[in-house]
Amino acid sequence: MRIIFFIIFLFCLLPVSSQVKQDSLEIELRQKVNDATNDSLKVHYLFELSQIVEQYSIDQGRDLMNRTLQFIDSISPPSDHFLKQKARVLDVLGKYESRQTNYKNSLDFRLQALKIREELQDSFEIARSYHSIAMIFRYQKEYDKSKSYFLKSISLQEKNLDSSQLARTYNMLGVIYYYTKQNDSAMHYYQLSKNYSPTLKDKAKSNDNIATIYYTTGKYGKAIALYEETIDIFKSTKDYNFVSNTLMHLAKIHSDLGKYQESLSYMDEALDYAKKQGNTSKFPIIYQLRSHIYEQMGNYKNALGYYKTHKYYYDSIFNVKNAKKITTLELNHKFQKEKLADSLQFAIEKQEIQLKSETEKAKNDFYTVLLILASIGIIALLVIMKNRKKLTTERFEKEQLEKELLDEKLKHTTYQTKQLIADNKMRLHFKQEFLAKLKSIKQHTRSIDNSDVQTLIADLTAQIHTESKFDSIGDNIELIDEEFNKNLWKLYPDLTKSEREICALMRMNLSLKEIMVIRNVTMGSIKASRHRIRKKLGLERKQELGQFIQHLFLKD
Repeated sequence: MRIIFFIIFLFCLLPVSSQVKQDSLEIELRQKVNDATNDSLKVHYLFELSQIVEQYSIDQGRDLMNRTLQFIDSISPPSDHFLKQKARVLDVLGKYESRQTNYKNSLDFRLQALKIREELQDSFEIARSYHSIAMIFRYQKEYDKSKSYFLKSISLQEKNLDSSQLARTYNMLGVIYYYTKQNDSAMHYYQLSKNYSPTLKDKAKSNDNIATIYYTTGKYGKAIALYEETIDIFKSTKDYNFVSNTLMHLAKIHSDLGKYQESLSYMDEALDYAKKQGNTSKFPIIYQLRSHIYEQMGNYKNALGYYKTHKYYYDSIFNVKNAKKITTLELNHKFQKEKLADSLQFAIEKQEIQLKSETEKAKNDFYTVLLILASIGIIALLVIMKNRKKLTTERFEKEQLEKELLDEKLKHTTYQTKQLIADNKMRLHFKQEFLAKLKSIKQHTRSIDNSDVQTLIADLTAQIHTESKFDSIGDNIELIDEEFNKNLWKLYPDLTKSEREICALMRMNLSLKEIMVIRNVTMGSIKASRHRIRKKLGLERKQELGQFIQHLFLKD
């Protein structure tokens, strides 16, 4: 019995000893920073210290990197070595900004790092910058731009034989293909990533994404097994960012399997890790999943509350203003790069002309002067033509961006207007009926009894029930049941999009009156649509359309 107690005691001490080991390492590194005998060592220890601190606090990691940046800037003049270190600091600061959803600031830091590396002609690190910039566009859901930067990064990495970075970039390129619903291409790049991965942790990242494909294709058992395997690796390496991701995946699977309490438990743990690390980019997804889980459980009050929280964080990250700022930064960087290239080209041509004039001067001064004047005229003409072409291109790109922005704003405004019209019509109709009943009761005040009051209460209850249904579908009616709509289209391709939407609303047990308000059409139109649907589904007269749709869903 004493031996058993002793073993239990040792197991209790294991996490404590691990934490003590980490704390002692942090204290040791802080002391090394203070005692560093040269600048290079000091910067090296500051980097190592930030990698430990960022695991539990991004803000403290940022403070260390800002301190490192100030220290490097104080070195005058900085050598190429310290310029490389500065670019590395800017990259880390960009990573912290991304994890806290400050994508505009993140891109600014990444572009500064890229500029330094281009000046140093460091193709190895330029490839890493391309990868980092691609990640920002991935977070902003600009997948074409993200894919373009990933491919540029891979092109340099293959020349540099950088297998470790290739593993990371192949993995992220696979994610882009997954987001654009190209699972075969995604799986191909995940396997490439595993082949190049030098560590168990890197292979786990690829396996984590492979598990996601298993999940989306309905292979829940394989997905859960792979997720549980990878999460143990991420926890052992204290990579809390990937721990949060994997926990969210497990929560979604258990929600789909109807295991809601287990799902909520995974979500709580994911939120704790995200908060512990200060990684606010996870908040919109976590709160959206919590809202979805409570909706599946029938707890619409909590579902609505968490959906509003999700909307708050989502809107703060993905909005037109932020996207425009990021695009502007990218265009400014390209402009500065082109401008620098033009000035260098001009300087080279001028130097060649001067050299030629010096060799020809001994022969004929007169012809030398004419040659210089002619060359300068030609260069001036070329510069003018090139600038005109550049201005025309920039003006066209600007007009295109403005047009895209206006189109997006118009789509968003149209969507909101439709929602408001449907909601207002429903409420106005109810209020008109309610007012008429009140007037009727007022005229017969002497004869009022409990049955009148009870009728009003019943009407109010019905209206509240209807509005609750509208709340659960109000934000995006087209995504009420994507899988149902997809299967219905496969079985009955003759159904129009409008008829499939009516079937989806009937599946939610909405009345004809409620469907009429949501669709903003007359009752006659709804009835005519039901008749056409019955005909296309091949129903007999005795068969009830609503029951048929419910049974069809159960089969799916």
